[in-house]
Amino acid sequence: MNNSIFISGGGTGGHLFPAISIGNELIKHNFSIIYIGSKYGIEKKYFKDNNIKHYLLNIRGIQRHISIKSILINLLFPFRFTLAYLSSIFLIIKYKPKLIIGTGGYASGLPLLAGILFKIPIMIQEQNSIPGSAIRILSKLKYLDKVFLGFGQASNYFKKTKVNFLVDSGNPIRDELLGLKQKNIDQFNNLLIIGGSQGSDFLNHLVPKVLGGIDKNSLKIRHQCGLKHREITQEAYKKNNVNNQFTVSEFIDDMREAYEWSDVVICRGGALTVSELIKVRRSAFIIPIPNSIDNHQILNAKFFEERGFGKVFEQDSDINNLISNLRESILDNTSVKSYYEQLNKNSFSNSSKIIIDNLNI
Repeated sequence: MNNSIFISGGGTGGHLFPAISIGNELIKHNFSIIYIGSKYGIEKKYFKDNNIKHYLLNIRGIQRHISIKSILINLLFPFRFTLAYLSSIFLIIKYKPKLIIGTGGYASGLPLLAGILFKIPIMIQEQNSIPGSAIRILSKLKYLDKVFLGFGQASNYFKKTKVNFLVDSGNPIRDELLGLKQKNIDQFNNLLIIGGSQGSDFLNHLVPKVLGGIDKNSLKIRHQCGLKHREITQEAYKKNNVNNQFTVSEFIDDMREAYEWSDVVICRGGALTVSELIKVRRSAFIIPIPNSIDNHQILNAKFFEERGFGKVFEQDSDINNLISNLRESILDNTSVKSYYEQLNKNSFSNSSKIIIDNLNI
């Protein structure tokens, strides 16, 4: 009996870690998991470091900014697409998967398209409040068997007659983040800054400016800045005369420990980041990327704020106003305490288990 399942997705941690979480749950049910990603994504290092069975396609996304390098990459896209599609067909012929699950990212679509050719059931785990355009197209063509939603309001973008089954599962998070203890805050002291798996250049420059004007000796800072940004971020802290104890890291390997340490998080509005914050019960000040596709980061962040878990700040042209407002919130222990009261009223389910229970395999 063939028990192979393909899980395709990656490029960023927001697409990779839900794939890993779903795969880990399937392995508990004796399925053989083969991950498919991109040679250019974060998954290349992650799969190698963790000795995970995988295949990497020579595909990368369309570049949206203009430069000579971007133009050359975009010119190569049709050739890479064709070769990656053929590679996906070869992998299906070789392993004969009974199911293909896509978690997003530029490597995710090719195995799904190849699966359609072989009439293999294909399913999507959509992380964001607004589904990506590719997923919406596949749903309109009636090719999707199931769609698992990270945020329930994303169902508004699907016609239920076009998708066999929509499941409000929430976003799967890493197994090691499950089960963190609730935290009660009277005064917050530990501030964690995370810019996603690749860091955030905007946060690397903004946060030191904010903290440079704060007189709060008890405040401790941990800042994840992204690859190759450590020196410039450290210099920004020194330049802005941040006197508090601070640590700058390119990447945080042990996110469980980091969340456990933190009282408040400053971050972007990526779907997985927001979902992790909710499930580990950590309050946050979220500054969504303003030009994200369909403004999905803003909607993800508003979902968090509307439930009283934290506060959203818009990145607009008035940087001084943003600095002032964020600084004021960091000093406001009363509001942070109320955020934790709301977080601790909620109970959150295991999204990976919900997904597996609804696969019907």
